[in-house]
Amino acid sequence: MSFRLILEIAPPREPDLAKVVRQIELFGPLVDAVLVPDNSLGRAALSSIVLGLEVRRLGLDPVVALNARDRNHIRLESDFITLRASGIEDVLLLYGDAVERGRSDLTVREMLACAAGEGLRRGVAATAGRALGWRGQADFLVCKLGFGCGDLDGWRQRAGFRGPVYGGVIALANEEMARRVCAGIPELELPGDLLGAFARDGEAGFRHAIAQLTHLRRTGVDGAHLVVPGRWRRFAEVLGEWVAPHDGRARAGAVAPAGVSGGSS
Repeated sequence: MSFRLILEIAPPREPDLAKVVRQIELFGPLVDAVLVPDNSLGRAALSSIVLGLEVRRLGLDPVVALNARDRNHIRLESDFITLRASGIEDVLLLYGDAVERGRSDLTVREMLACAAGEGLRRGVAATAGRALGWRGQADFLVCKLGFGCGDLDGWRQRAGFRGPVYGGVIALANEEMARRVCAGIPELELPGDLLGAFARDGEAGFRHAIAQLTHLRRTGVDGAHLVVPGRWRRFAEVLGEWVAPHDGRARAGAVAPAGVSGGSS
């Protein structure tokens, strides 16, 4: 079974695609797909559908996130039509991070039901180990970020879920970033041993992420949802060293973006 790497890119918060191009340039030959967030952290960014089209133009398969928080039913149906017309097949349905005002009453459960006849592969976020309930109707599951992957394949089997499951992995560049990221994601608790490891090894967060990827691959999970908040160029080097022994080449399905060279992180 192939192990699918899905990189979550950092969406631009200004009308400039240079940041997306840099990320694709660095990680494109190493990953199989790119997850495009939808106004993550409750802040406005470039449209996830527009960015999904840019990802396709650069030669990779997009997974476009759509959140319920910012949509009513008509907007959701319009987005589904746009995705189908654009040839984008994978969509991740989320509620969205908390905002102080302007929340929709649309739910992820309703989004999942609405998308059932749209010809899309529908994913939802799930917490490993918990009962799936209505989430079991999704086509794939993306596990929430964490620092220990556990037995995701066993959980999938006990839940009777037949679709792909992707473990959530975050590659933290240093202690300062680790504290900042975990402060912004309440359910993400930084382990004390990892925090202490940064004092001895400046790239402890990167090594921990690679260890998680290795664990997921060995335990039969379908792949990983990978988040890299910073030091993209260095982590791309680390990830390339991990990918090479397994594949011996650039990952299947990933191609170097045409006309892109010389970017920085």
